[in-house]
Amino acid sequence: MAPVSELRIEKLRRHLRLLLTDGTTLEGDIFLRPVSRHRSRPEEPGDMLNDAEPFFPLMVKGEAVLVSKANVARAETAVEHDGDGHHEEDLASLGVPVEVTQMDGSVCAGSIFLETRYDRPRLLDFLNSYSRRFLAVVDARQVCLVNTQTIAHVREVA
Repeated sequence: MAPVSELRIEKLRRHLRLLLTDGTTLEGDIFLRPVSRHRSRPEEPGDMLNDAEPFFPLMVKGEAVLVSKANVARAETAVEHDGDGHHEEDLASLGVPVEVTQMDGSVCAGSIFLETRYDRPRLLDFLNSYSRRFLAVVDARQVCLVNTQTIAHVREVA
């Protein structure tokens, strides 16, 4: 039988700042897969938050806190460099600039990417067909993952 240390699954740490639906905040690290289930790149926080499991562990000051995804209003993480030297902020310039206002009045500004059919490219069509729990809003500094159940309104900005 292999020692326990050999059975460990490699994970990547990523810092998140969470705003919960009750207004409290939590900051800590999550653990991501080195290769995403959906593509050949490392898993991103949005992948983890949008997967089917209702809870995830957040390491807060050395202690694991099991967080309910349904009670996360917003998760913020710093922009990361990929292995090719690209930044998520480079991608932000290719998206649609928006302001996403949540029910508590807070605003996330940045770009979202319309993953829609060519015949329905409007922001409204994208939002009405978006089925994932968290919507990524990317700016030069951070990725803001907004729980779609907490969105009051979205406005396209110039």
